[in-house]
Formats: sequence, structure tokens, C-alpha cells
Amino acid sequence: MRTLLFLVLATLPLFAQIEQLPPTNPKITGRISASDKTWEEWVKRTGERPPDFEKLPSLPFLPDPLRKQSTGARITTQAEWQKQRSWIREQYQRWISGTFPPKPDNLRARITSERSEGDVRVREVVLEFGPDHRATLRVQLLIPPGKGPFPVFLTNHPRTRPWVATAVRRGYIGAIYHATDPAYGIGDDSDAYIELYPEYDFACLARWAWAGMRAVDYLVTLPEVNKAQIAISGHSRNGKQALMAAAFDDRIGAVALSSGNTGEGNPWRYTSDPFQNESIEQITGNFPHWFHPRLRFFTGREHKLPVDQNSLMALVAPRGLLMASAYSEAQGAPFGFEQAYRSVREVYRFVGAPGKIGLSLRAGEHATTAGDIEQYVDFFDTVFGRKAFARPETFVLGYSFESWRQLSGLAVNPQTFPKRQETAALAKEDIASMKKRLLWTLGDEPAGVPFPARKTLSGGAMTSDGWLAGLYNRPLRVNGASAVALPFGDDLKADLYYPVDAGGKPMAGPWPLVVWLHPLSYATGYSRYATQPLTGLTRRGFAVLAFDQIGFGARIHQAKEFYRRHPRWSLLGKMVADTRAAISAAAAIENIDSGRIYLMASSLGSKVALFTAALDDRVAALALFGGVAPLRLDKPELGTEGVRHYSHLHGLLPLLGFFNGQESRIPFDDDEALALVAPRPVFLMAPEFDRYSPITNVRKAIETARQVYARSGKQDELVLETPPDVYRYTRQREERMIEWLTTLARH
Repeated sequence: MRTLLFLVLATLPLFAQIEQLPPTNPKITGRISASDKTWEEWVKRTGERPPDFEKLPSLPFLPDPLRKQSTGARITTQAEWQKQRSWIREQYQRWISGTFPPKPDNLRARITSERSEGDVRVREVVLEFGPDHRATLRVQLLIPPGKGPFPVFLTNHPRTRPWVATAVRRGYIGAIYHATDPAYGIGDDSDAYIELYPEYDFACLARWAWAGMRAVDYLVTLPEVNKAQIAISGHSRNGKQALMAAAFDDRIGAVALSSGNTGEGNPWRYTSDPFQNESIEQITGNFPHWFHPRLRFFTGREHKLPVDQNSLMALVAPRGLLMASAYSEAQGAPFGFEQAYRSVREVYRFVGAPGKIGLSLRAGEHATTAGDIEQYVDFFDTVFGRKAFARPETFVLGYSFESWRQLSGLAVNPQTFPKRQETAALAKEDIASMKKRLLWTLGDEPAGVPFPARKTLSGGAMTSDGWLAGLYNRPLRVNGASAVALPFGDDLKADLYYPVDAGGKPMAGPWPLVVWLHPLSYATGYSRYATQPLTGLTRRGFAVLAFDQIGFGARIHQAKEFYRRHPRWSLLGKMVADTRAAISAAAAIENIDSGRIYLMASSLGSKVALFTAALDDRVAALALFGGVAPLRLDKPELGTEGVRHYSHLHGLLPLLGFFNGQESRIPFDDDEALALVAPRPVFLMAPEFDRYSPITNVRKAIETARQVYARSGKQDELVLETPPDVYRYTRQREERMIEWLTTLARH
């Protein structure tokens, strides 16, 4: 095992910070530069260190493309917008893509063959350009019959013929350029550009995109081509480069993104660890050549990037932009796509082209179907005025604070709430009063009836968590454990994993139970990365209950209409109610020790766990990673999402939106929730440089809550560990939490 790379960020004026990053993939096929294949080699050769993050502005929300970052002023003229576009391109090349060479002025085309396949002409071309014409690019054209000029469907997608075949049948020239991952078999002509353009540091995906621009150089010279109707697309990693090409080449009239996700339609800010999709750490670790090596420095500090993927997409306006992906694919990001779409849609409105942007979040996994490609061509036809199709705008989540406010009809005046001190005197607080304020924050829960609980492991569930559970291969396969479906709550289903012997029979019980609550994993709910904790817990004798919260994984569809149905409740309130119902169902099983029920969680799950335990004394202990910090201490100058995380972004606690800017008047906070949990044991691991929860605030919450723990001499039951890292929920940290629970359960 290679030693972890330790970077000491000694340039920070306030503190020295140690960031632990795992080694990058040594088996990659691409190159970062003529000298470097891995990120570590690049760091060693260049001596480059992370930027001074203290000096970079903190932008916890998506950078607004229509706002000047230097002054915060709104862009109001087209001239200002053109300057902004130049600034975005400059910043994107600096931190994410690397710098592009200028357009070559000596491009020539050599036709190597031309043939007919049915009624379609197939032309093989080699483009030659650059220093002494040593840079080359192979391009294949599939030209439909007819007079023309024709629109163009341009791609480097490795499934070449099947993709362009759809477009050719629709009257497009199919144009395929050979700059893509060599593993796909068509070759990467752009790799040679590393030596040919040594003064430019464009990364692999940027080289592919730049190659696509060179294909456009050729296309615009052809009489068969309608120069105003050149569209580009590509799938997955090829979608990432297609967006770069369209953003940096205004001759491309439309682009269809296709499940490129991280580094394409999903902003970097929503690829952080809590979202459990493909993070900066993962993508730059597994594919260090795809983006500029500087991007890896922003692991856990995504909010320090001056531009994001929405900024890049904004450069396409007013040309056509279709954002397409599957909302349920393993590395998908429906939340990020929706946030980016809303941001970029404002730019399209500003430039007077609101009908030229679309959002298509489809069901399924990563691969496309023939119907998806037809939709891309539909969009291109509409943008180019060839034929009109309905503009796709498919939200899966669809929440906004403004729409909730209209639905609820609520208006809260924060001035009617008392202004609270930075640290409350919780030792003197009345428990009933605190619970009342917590319930107010969660909203008005409608009256419900308990789900009939069963006592035995055997027995099915008359309810289902839907077809998505099959896509996620649930129940997950866990060595040394078996699983049963457990109905609970309002016609919901959880998976109960329990330890078994070598013959598959349940181990002797009763077992302590861990309810495992997932983070902000919209696309996959509890499934992604769950095998590790399920294995670790069941082999230590725990039973584990896992289920999706509303709006996540198999229940992602249930959130969209929630506030129309329950305008005065809250999603977080529903999550707490569901978790309590799940506890009731599990506690009734005779194999479960109802006196040893624990909640283990991270990020969103930590908040659900904390509020659940505050209201439910059946929870014996909490093991939490992040997600706990008083919002009343979260000032805007700290550069965090603060109250807006819950009210405006994720729609978890809409009522808090009225306290935006009035945080000191928030009626209930996390330190009070900890006080309600007292004197039960709580283990909280809070990274020292967590961008969501400032560690100073976390420490104050713990110090304040310890006042209540001290009343019963249990102050040591509130444990805080602060690893010197950004928010990264690693296996080692998860194992530490499991060991803590194991020790607790044995005593």
C-alpha cells in the first residue's frame, strides 16, 4: 500500500492545515504532461502547492454568472456580459481545464478515402495543422443523400456509428473525430498535442475538446455543411469534453450533454463527499489526466472555486444547451443538475433565448437508449428551426423556497422571536419548551396511524420501495449477513440486515440495532457505499436497519409534490417521523434488543438522527459524522451555506428561510437538540476544516450541551473528535464510529 500523500498548506496565514489525500490511480492510460502520468509526479516536478484558500473568496452557493465576482455588481449590458464570458474562460482554464492553444492558421485536410454505404457517403479525412503540420486529427463524415447544406451531429463518442446513425437518418451529417479514450478502440489523436504544444497545459478532456474545435475548422469549409447548424454531443466523459468545446467555440450552435455528471452538468459544489456521487477527490484520483492537476487541491474546498460548471454552461448561451442525465444512476446528481439548470436558465433569459435551454432527467442508469439520442436530435432540430418539438424541462425534485412560500401561505416575522445569545444557558432551559420549539421548526405533522408491527424476522412486506430498489440491487449482498424486508410507517419498507452463521442461520440474539441513516445521496439513497458499514456492523453482532429518506434513492419521486400535499410540514419533519416509525417496527422484532437501539449517520443523516433522538428516548446513543453545528452562529462572512442549506437549497426546513440574515432569532438549534439527547452517549466526529460546519461553532455546541450532561455527571458521554481534514467520510473514520458503538453495546 502506498503511503498517503500529506500536503502541508504552510501558506495559510491563520493556521497550517494538513490534507490527507489517497494516492492517485497508477494504472491510468493517459498522461498529464510529457513528464507526468500521476498527480504526485506533477506536484513533485512543478513544486506547485495549493492556492492560499484564505485569500480566495468563499462562494458556498453556485457562482452567479450574471454577477461580477470582484464587486458583486449585477451584469446589465451585453458588453458587460462579453467581458464576464472572457473572465469565466480565463478562470476555468486556470483551475479546471488548463489553457488552450490558439486556433491554428494552417489547417489543411487530406481525404484518404470516400465510399458509399447504401445511400450514405462515408468520407475519411486527416486534418493536419500546427507546428510543421505535425498535429493530425482523423475525422469521419457520414453524409446523407440530398443536396444540402446539412446540419451536423459532431461527436467523439466511441459508440460512433450507433450514435450518429440516428442523426444521419434525420438528415444530419454525422461527424466523428478521433480524440477519445484509446481503450474504446478509435484512438486518441490528441495525445500527441502534448509535445506539439508544450507551452499550453490543457488537460486530456480539454485536448479532446480542442480537437473537436479543429473538426469544426474543417466542417465550416465544406459546401455540404450548414455552418449555422453544427451540434455536438458525447456520452459520459465525452459529454464533458463536448461541453468544453461548445463553451469555447461559438461556432458550435448546440450541445447535448449526456450523463457526463461530474465535470459536465453537475457543479463541483455538489460533488462533495456528502452527496456520494463522483467527488473531486475521486475523479482526479482515478483519472488524474482528465482535468488540470490544480483541481485536486479543491477537494473539500469546492466552494473556493471561482467558477463552476454552471459558469461553463452559461458560456453556451444563446446557443442550444440540453442538460440530459439519468437521475438514478450511481454517480448521478439530480440535485446538482437542477441547481445548475436554474442558474444557467437565468443567463438564457438575460440574452433573450429562454427557449434554447432544456433539462432532461430520465429514469434508469448510465447508458443511453436509441430514444435518448432521438431526443437530442429533437432538441437540435428545435434550436435550428428545422422542426419544433416540446422543450424538455423535467424536474425530479423541483423544490424552491419561493414556490413553498406560495403553497404554504406562511409569513413569519423573525422580530417576534427573541434574540438569543451566542451560547445559550441550556442548563436552565425547560425540556418541554425546547421540544415545543423543535416541533415548531419541523412543521405541523399531520395525524397518523401506526403501522402494524410484526414480531418475527419471517414474513414479507405488502409494500415495496419500487423498481429503483431492483436497480440498486437491494437488499445488498453482505458477507456474513442476511436481510429481510421490514414494513413500517406510512406504507414504507426498510431492509433489516442481521448476522448469520456459516450455515445462513441467524446468530443468537437479541441483537443491538443500528439504524443507519444516509447522507445527501439523492441518486442512490442508502445503497452507495453501504456495504462497508453493513459488513462492519453485522460481523460485530449488530442488526442494521437501512432505508431511503423521502426524496432520496427509491423514494426520490416522493419529494416533488410533498409541499403541495403538506405545505405546513417539512421534509425533515417527515424524515424524523419515518425514522421513529422505523424504530418502532424494528424494536417489535423479538430478535432485536429494544434497549440497545443506536443511530449512526453522516451529513443529512446526522441531522435526522439528532432530531429523532431529541424526541425519542428509545434511541440509546448516537454516532455521527458532521452535520451538527448551531445555525444561529453561522454568519454569512463565514462563507457557509448556513440557514439557506435547509430552507432554500434542499427544502428540508423551509420555515428557517424567514430567519435568513436573522440567525440569532432561530427558535431551535443543534446544541439544544444535544441537550434533549442528554445524558445518552453521543459520539460526534467533526472534521476541523469542514466547509459546511465551522469547527468553532461545533465546539461551542458541544461546550454548551455539556452543561446539561454535567447535571447528571455524564459530561464524558458527549465525545467530540476533530480530525485535521476537510469533510471526508473515510472508511477509517467510519470504522472508528463502529468501534465506538461496539464498545458501548458491550457495556
